[in-house]
Amino acid sequence: MFSRKLQKNAMVAVCPDEAGVAVARVRRNRDSTPNLELCQVQEMQNLSLQGAEIAQLTRRYHLERQVCITTLDLGAYSMLVVEAPEVPEEELAAAIRWRIKDLIDFNIEEAAVDFFEVPNQKAVGRRMLNAVVGRSEAVQSRINLLKQAGLALQVVDIPEMAMRNIAVLLPEDVAGMGLLYLGRREGLITITRQETLYLSRRIDIGYESFEAEVAAGETAMIERRMDSIVVEIQRSMDFYDSNFSQPPLANIVIAPLGTPIPGIESYIQNQLGIHCRLMDLNSIIDSDSTIDPHIQSRCFMAIGAALRDEATA
Repeated sequence: MFSRKLQKNAMVAVCPDEAGVAVARVRRNRDSTPNLELCQVQEMQNLSLQGAEIAQLTRRYHLERQVCITTLDLGAYSMLVVEAPEVPEEELAAAIRWRIKDLIDFNIEEAAVDFFEVPNQKAVGRRMLNAVVGRSEAVQSRINLLKQAGLALQVVDIPEMAMRNIAVLLPEDVAGMGLLYLGRREGLITITRQETLYLSRRIDIGYESFEAEVAAGETAMIERRMDSIVVEIQRSMDFYDSNFSQPPLANIVIAPLGTPIPGIESYIQNQLGIHCRLMDLNSIIDSDSTIDPHIQSRCFMAIGAALRDEATA
């Protein structure tokens, strides 16, 4: 009977994962730095209680009053680069589904598919698209989880876009930058320039991979793992240089780490010959209190999602 009036200048992101749930709320005011009003992670042992915990957080922080967004887990979808079918725009979505049906390992009828442009391709006359595809059941399960908790969910996004939203706030994005994110068990590399996402690459290394070696001081093993990361960054940079008409990257930024990895910035910088630094979200987002690096890491995707700007998304 009564429609809920949502606050237009604030967005909340709720991102459940295998270890709990991360929540961030960002408020935007005209001509001011985004204000991070809420940044919290609730670690959980029993994920069967996840829905109840999200509902409790919703009531405690009145999250039902803002537009809600969530990001899929990295393993819950694939991103495929495909050539756009030559069909009218209104038929493009259906044509893309047909084009990718042999590129996935499940029935296309069970797939949720969306797409966005690959920018600034060198090849003349070719329109390339990033097709994002996941199982409809998994996407619907996330939707149901958040809506049953009382949230006004309006957007299901992907981590690549959350990282793009954070990169936009960094000075390095003007000339082009690589952003390295290490989650608990896997990571993601994105390359952006002037608010545009050019490419992304997943890596099978997370910060937990370093914990035992860091605790034991096993320098050789730490460097071996860092070498694997360097290789993936180099491959991403090579692809960017050869496929896009853009100047070479000048900077790599590392997202906040859940576990400190001593020397990772200098190691990447020395191996690639490119400036590298560790990000501190406290320097780019206003907040009432200083955010601990571990919380920054756990809430990184939620913060990025909550930074979504509807005017340019």
